[in-house]
Amino acid sequence: MWWCNKYKKGSKFNISYNKWLKEFIIENPPEFKISNTCCKYAKKDVAHKLLSDFEYDLNIVGIRKSEGGARSSAYKSCFDENGKSKKNTYDNYRPLFWYKNSDKEEYDKHYEITHSLCYTEYGLKRTGCCCCPYGRDFEYELKITKEYEPKLFIAVNNIFGDSYEYTKNTKNFAKR
Repeated sequence: MWWCNKYKKGSKFNISYNKWLKEFIIENPPEFKISNTCCKYAKKDVAHKLLSDFEYDLNIVGIRKSEGGARSSAYKSCFDENGKSKKNTYDNYRPLFWYKNSDKEEYDKHYEITHSLCYTEYGLKRTGCCCCPYGRDFEYELKITKEYEPKLFIAVNNIFGDSYEYTKNTKNFAKR
């Protein structure tokens, strides 16, 4: 559906949402594997296995709607019922869902939260999987990682280097 733009016109789930991406891929087919399976296996499947193997009543996740991205459209509320696992059903609760940045700042101040150096020294606005090639700001993260974590920079480039280069070429193609 993504490749053929079968979602609602203008949807970010259509390839046309990324101008010139389809044309670039047709002219420059990737010569390496592309997948989002690290998210699936390292995060999603682990969480689903826990929910499946134990009899939880409530799944609590720290997702804020104001963070944007997939979160802004995946959930409509801080609560939904009847998640299903092999053993039982459970409810999903996202206690931070409606928090705005100002709420977060007030909470941090009140509870004297000490944040990671990624925020306080390196200057990152948010963190996820380090230098994920699917991240919107992966080039900035790479720059920061090279400066502050040079061994990690070498590691992520060994893993994702082809993807970084392909994405840079895609962006350059779209600028022509």
